[in-house]
Amino acid sequence: MMPELSVRRAVAADVERLAEVHIRCWRETYRGMLSDAFLAAVDPAGRLALWHQLLDRPEPAEVWTACDDGTVVGFAGIRRLPAPGSPEGHPPPASGDLELWGLYLLASHQGLGLGRRLLQAALGTRAASLWVAADNHKAISFYTRFGFAPDGAEDTIPDWENLRDIRMVRAVQPAV
Repeated sequence: MMPELSVRRAVAADVERLAEVHIRCWRETYRGMLSDAFLAAVDPAGRLALWHQLLDRPEPAEVWTACDDGTVVGFAGIRRLPAPGSPEGHPPPASGDLELWGLYLLASHQGLGLGRRLLQAALGTRAASLWVAADNHKAISFYTRFGFAPDGAEDTIPDWENLRDIRMVRAVQPAV
């Protein structure tokens, strides 16, 4: 029997699983880009606090979850700029003020169409920007397939072992 793969809006009841998935995705995604010691030291309590802040409030953040038989296996979130945590010192992107601040999917669930479904749920055909690790060629290729392209803006995250990020933007996409 095939598992039921779905995408839905995140709710406050998802915070614990989202924190777990967030950390696991970071460890899978950034292996080789960040040291094993850095990835092992990621604080689960900090991720849990973030997810409570995002979802456990009267107007929750715009976040969608990818689920496998009801179990959260990934997420995508958007926000309006300027937003706390967005890289400073860069001119606004040509795409406007909508930013995809995160799209993560467990490695075990990549290649099943869930990433596309998360991106569609979060952005539809709207213009947007995002930041991605410059060495994350798999993610850059994924975003390129959906109309994103680097716009020349770069940033370095000192607290993340000087991880280099690039900004990608896309214009409004034609309806499919």
